[in-house]
Amino acid sequence: MTRTPKPNQFIGVWTCGMMELSSEIRELVEKDFNKQVREKDDWFYMVVVNGKKYFVAENGEFGYTAMLPVEY
Repeated sequence: MTRTPKPNQFIGVWTCGMMELSSEIRELVEKDFNKQVREKDDWFYMVVVNGKKYFVAENGEFGYTAMLPVEY
């Protein structure tokens, strides 16, 4: 069942490691995150893009933070 995301379910912070990636990769991470929040409400999501894992975790301040696994 698809649900409507809450207003705070967005990526508001990108870590330094994520900012070093191409905008295309960041866009794919954001697209997958947006899909996942419509499927389930959680504080932590794992996104896989081109076989690589990325984490998106609620940050308690400004939505969610997208990060490389080594930055978690």
